[in-house]
Amino acid sequence: MKYINLAMLSLLTITSCSNEAIKDEDSYLYSVPPGSTLTLNQNITIRANLARTFFQNGAVIDESNLNIYYPHCSLTTNTLTDKDRVISPAIFIVQKVIDDEEYAQGYLHFASNNISVSSDGPLITGLVSYYYLSSSIEQDVRTLECIRWDSPYENRHLSIREIRKSLGDILTLTIAE
Repeated sequence: MKYINLAMLSLLTITSCSNEAIKDEDSYLYSVPPGSTLTLNQNITIRANLARTFFQNGAVIDESNLNIYYPHCSLTTNTLTDKDRVISPAIFIVQKVIDDEEYAQGYLHFASNNISVSSDGPLITGLVSYYYLSSSIEQDVRTLECIRWDSPYENRHLSIREIRKSLGDILTLTIAE
């Protein structure tokens, strides 16, 4: 027993000393580091009475057409206006990144009883990453938010490759070294 404990301790010591950062763009464990840049390559319009616009599969998309179960991002602004606004091409610097979790609670419907009951936990979750941005040209742009909704047990943050696919050629993400 003494030798097994010693072997386990040695194995834990060896594996815990690895400080090699994950840099696989397909891994949800590789996050966009501060200092990275996001380049808006074309004008985009933020519609009246909204403070964001959505991107999915490389296109600007209305929220009503968004498939929340697939990766998508949104560019958010600080100001809500009653007129359409055009955001011009600019370079944004990622100042900080906050990874968080959002929840959606719903009702379960039973076909046989035609009754609704509340479940004990969230039915779906969204593991969201908030990329806080700054730009000297477009100062009202606040964040890029990227998410996909899924079951609480199967969800994960988006990989960099999934973020890039959502943004397409509209926005270019350049990772800081």
